[in-house]
Amino acid sequence: MLRLNSLTVIMLFGQNAQEIQVQLLMYNKIVKNLKQWKRHIPVMITGICCWIFLWYFTGTSCWIRSLFGIPCPGCGSTRAVIALFHGNIKEAMEFHPLIFVSLALIVAYIITLFFKINIFKVIKNKKFNIFLWCVFGLYMGVYIIRMIFLYPRIEPMTYLDTSILGRVINFIKNI
Repeated sequence: MLRLNSLTVIMLFGQNAQEIQVQLLMYNKIVKNLKQWKRHIPVMITGICCWIFLWYFTGTSCWIRSLFGIPCPGCGSTRAVIALFHGNIKEAMEFHPLIFVSLALIVAYIITLFFKINIFKVIKNKKFNIFLWCVFGLYMGVYIIRMIFLYPRIEPMTYLDTSILGRVINFIKNI
């Protein structure tokens, strides 16, 4: 792994040393953050294995839907992202109306984790908590509306018979 200190940079590059030193600090920060991610690899591998297991046996990648059979508040997000990649904004909004909010939150979270930048530094704790509760309320409100008007007739808001709970209920019925 390449790690250079300030003196080496100045000796090698002369007057551009200050610019290179700033870039080098950014590089070293990224390398340090990547090293910290290594400790999470076993947990990520276990989670991926469980996810593949559920997907294989239930036919869906959603944890809530594969366990209980009902759609979760984020149901349709994967299809919405795929529709966005194909340029179908209307179809994406039909799959999940809050897809752009979800993508913005994911990007903000990745930036915060990877670069250790506190993008909400300006927002005080109380205001940040209010923001999170508003986002949560928005998602739950949209989820309730979708469950009332779409469940169980329109995809992705349908019941999954092959869920773990659905299989247990069918097993008990057949006894």
